[in-house]
Amino acid sequence: MSSPITRIVIVGGGFGGIRAALCLLRKRLLNTTVTLISDKPHFEYHPALYRFVTGNSPVEVCIPLQEIFEGSAVEIVEAHVASLDREHKQVVDAEGVAYTYDHLILALGSETTYFGIPGLKEHSFGMKTVAEALRLKAQIIETIRSCTDATLSTGEKTRNASFVVIGAGATGVEVAGRLIVYAKAIAKAYGVDPSLISVELIEGAPKILPALPEQFTARIDRHLRELGVNIFCNRAVERQEVEEVFLKDMKIGTRTVIWTAGVRANGLYEAWGFPVDKRGRVEVDEYLRVKGEEGIFVIGDAAITQYSGYAQTAFYDGAYLARFFAAFTNKQTFPVYKPGRPVNAIPAGPQWAAVLFLGLHFYGRVGWWLRRIADLKSFLVILPFHKACKIFWSGCISDT
Repeated sequence: MSSPITRIVIVGGGFGGIRAALCLLRKRLLNTTVTLISDKPHFEYHPALYRFVTGNSPVEVCIPLQEIFEGSAVEIVEAHVASLDREHKQVVDAEGVAYTYDHLILALGSETTYFGIPGLKEHSFGMKTVAEALRLKAQIIETIRSCTDATLSTGEKTRNASFVVIGAGATGVEVAGRLIVYAKAIAKAYGVDPSLISVELIEGAPKILPALPEQFTARIDRHLRELGVNIFCNRAVERQEVEEVFLKDMKIGTRTVIWTAGVRANGLYEAWGFPVDKRGRVEVDEYLRVKGEEGIFVIGDAAITQYSGYAQTAFYDGAYLARFFAAFTNKQTFPVYKPGRPVNAIPAGPQWAAVLFLGLHFYGRVGWWLRRIADLKSFLVILPFHKACKIFWSGCISDT
């Protein structure tokens, strides 16, 4: 009599979900099937979105899932998961199709939140998806091109050429550092005076990158200012209108506000009644199982773990669960989840980055190469060597 099949269903085609599927494949678990459900047919490499918005090739940010899992036994399903049926151990998509699981790995990631600030959701531009990045890229080019209109006043041109980045975390710093250079290059190409271009980086905390040591971030702050980025800290956003954003004690005329300041876990976790914190992240045990649930795991941004929110952590989580299921299948002691400290690698302009690793600081071109090597390492995790190198070098060439 053959052994029953164990069905592992993974929901989410981001860093954690893909890594879990690939590592489960490598474990070659007997009588086990792996199904990956994603709402997109491709993997979006979010760490490169800022480069795509500012002129680089899309090849780095959009990798087809079929290319990642080519020739493998992983079943790829493109669907929007809408509900969870715990009694029958099924996830159900928006079309009513049910997928039965024995073990469920949820890697739904995070989504943008606007903290209820009036006007932001309607008028600002996001940086969470390729679709948002495409929309922002078109906006940047169009607003600069509009400055060639001789009927516009100087004030209107200044407003059109002003770009406001709200949130000086890693994404905000990355965008601001590249945008000031890219926008001036676009202006020059259209015959627009590059001095019209301005990039304002707004942060509500006393300094940029508030979670990182000041000794490290001060150098990044200085470099951004040298590029021409205007940095305003201790500035809360009050509201946004079509052509103005209002901060505490000041307002800025602009048609382009880029919102990078707020994320929370995917709303489905809370909708399904999981125990969550104020950021929507799920309480998990020492094996990344949802507390109070049997056979349901949460990984990546939405798990309450020490380093959640980093792509490196999501990669680690996926690999960890593969080890967990190998131990489960072989009736061995389960390994306890213990993530390593992520490396902070913050690009802040073309061919310039700051890296914090084990207390050591690296800046400039050295930091940039270290960050690019980290990108290559990520590509090698999900792609064959030749494909990973092709994408890596394409990005490097675009950066030069």
